Amino acid sequence: MGIFTPEEIQRAHDAGMAALTRKMDDAGLTEEYLIGKLKRELSAKETKFFQHQGEVITRENVVAWDVRQRARIDAHKLRGDYPAEKREHTFPFGVPVLLGELTEAERKALKAAEAAYIKETILCPSEPGSKS
Repeated sequence: MGIFTPEEIQRAHDAGMAALTRKMDDAGLTEEYLIGKLKRELSAKETKFFQHQGEVITRENVVAWDVRQRARIDAHKLRGDYPAEKREHTFPFGVPVLLGELTEAERKALKAAEAAYIKETILCPSEPGSKS
């Protein structure tokens, strides 16, 4: 018997993503805001300065191809146009996810540890150098 069913894992993931989305929205990073930024990046330009003997003689606005390319890739990923990347998660300190038969108390303790780990590392990571 496994510790977590696929449905439990999906529910935990969905809850974590919903909490993260709320925090981003509260901070002003709404979908509309991010789409606007992405659209700006898709038409990005940069100024190139041309100089002779240390003096700027002209400048030109040119296409920022690197910025546009990264924005295009981001847009495709957000739309789901690329195959999903495989991501694996290992519980801290190498604790295996499937441990066989567990008592209800052990199962609850592991779920509580998982929830605390997700909260500490994903939802509310501490600032570098701070003590939590």
